[in-house]
Amino acid sequence: MKEKKPKISLILEGLTQLEKAYADIKKNLAVGQEQFLSNPLIQDKVRVDFNLAFESSMRVCRHLSAVYNIKTTSKDCLQKIAELTGAPQPEAFGELTQFYIRYRDLKSTVHSEELYRFLNGSLNLFKEYAKAVVEFVKKETQNPLLIDFELLNEKLRHLKESVKKIDFVLSQGMEQFSKTPMYYDRVRYFYQVAYDSLFEICKHLAPKFGIKKFGDDCLSKLVEAGVVPQEYYTDLFKMTNLKNKLISTWDVSPEELYKSLLELKEKLEPVVKEISKSLKRLIEEKSTLQA
Repeated sequence: MKEKKPKISLILEGLTQLEKAYADIKKNLAVGQEQFLSNPLIQDKVRVDFNLAFESSMRVCRHLSAVYNIKTTSKDCLQKIAELTGAPQPEAFGELTQFYIRYRDLKSTVHSEELYRFLNGSLNLFKEYAKAVVEFVKKETQNPLLIDFELLNEKLRHLKESVKKIDFVLSQGMEQFSKTPMYYDRVRYFYQVAYDSLFEICKHLAPKFGIKKFGDDCLSKLVEAGVVPQEYYTDLFKMTNLKNKLISTWDVSPEELYKSLLELKEKLEPVVKEISKSLKRLIEEKSTLQA
């Protein structure tokens, strides 16, 4: 039987959602109890974020309990995983769970004042939980950067397969491409798969290179950070621009799409290779520091 291992992407996704909810709750609690109690909008935001923070924690909790064959229920999962990962005061996570269950019970009423007092005193548990999980998974997987190589290989495979299919369609020639709507539809789809695969690689690795804030500009941020050479900046800009045009409008003529892809398809895999080189250097640097 294949040994179960933590799914790094699942854990990171859950903890990212937790981090966002935690930051929003902290910001809204900072207004003080008086303003909190007098502002229903802030109360609603905190309630929504409290739900997100707890459920994100539970998603990671359920996954780790399955991986390490720990029998848990919704009532004790956080406490048991806190014990597993070495989080301080694991019993406090049991108290957090008990409060949340009562808070979610339609038969019970948790007034805003009580919610404020509890979160003001216990919010930091979410931060401690995330920290403990991250350190535990790093140690268990011997992967200090928490790189999901399975994800990267999967996205690279999708990218390469899509480029091959784009190559085949474009090899039919401009004239045939222009008068065959099916070619346009298929190559449009293949390009979106290729671009999205590259973008997912970027999204996963950008934080490893110290890029904390990014959105649709993830690929250009890699150039700014020196992960990808400056010479690719224009190509990446064209890739993103073409993707945005294809998903927002049909005003990309067959001729324009054919010419754009003829140029850009040759750049996709080289960009991945540059990212791979930078990642290899980053891993070597990390290993040297730990040695």
